[in-house]
Amino acid sequence: MPVETRFYRSDQHTVNGLTAYKLLLEKSGVGRTFGYARAGAYLAGNLGIRVWKRDSTGAETEVTGGSPVAVVTFVDGDFHVEESATWNCPQTALNPTDCVVVRVYARIPAGSGTWTLMTGAVFATEQLGAQCLDASTWTVYYVGSFTYNVSLNRAGIEFHVDGNDNSRIGGFAWTLYVPPVIAKIAYTDGLVCIA
Repeated sequence: MPVETRFYRSDQHTVNGLTAYKLLLEKSGVGRTFGYARAGAYLAGNLGIRVWKRDSTGAETEVTGGSPVAVVTFVDGDFHVEESATWNCPQTALNPTDCVVVRVYARIPAGSGTWTLMTGAVFATEQLGAQCLDASTWTVYYVGSFTYNVSLNRAGIEFHVDGNDNSRIGGFAWTLYVPPVIAKIAYTDGLVCIA
């Protein structure tokens, strides 16, 4: 049962028909920032994630319950601050060719805004070769910034990945797929039974 830390990366790959940023075991070393802004005198915002499994046909099934989990808050003046929150991932059956897709959402103001997918903030693992995601506690680390621009009356939240920023998911646990064993039993009369 691998238990991994997966880093949000700034480079992309295409898995099961989806072009997304990579969610892998190592960083690429090149930083990237995703942003969301809203007009108004708001002094705090939230980031959170939703999680899906995606099969080889491109069909997705959400693992989270339809709204963001592992929600953190950033306040005005935060600059490249790391915050973390947890989510209890349920045991989820996978096919060996499935990948896991994580989308990062933002809302302003914190606690009462409408959740919006941050433009481009879609991350995917490789095809895991797994039979399931294990029931485990994910710790989701976000490096973020929040600013309120008085002259523009506009608030913005940013999500920083890769490079010098360690936005990541810890406790990512899964079980390797093991193909079934087919046993051949030979009989003395020459007949073979496959079990």
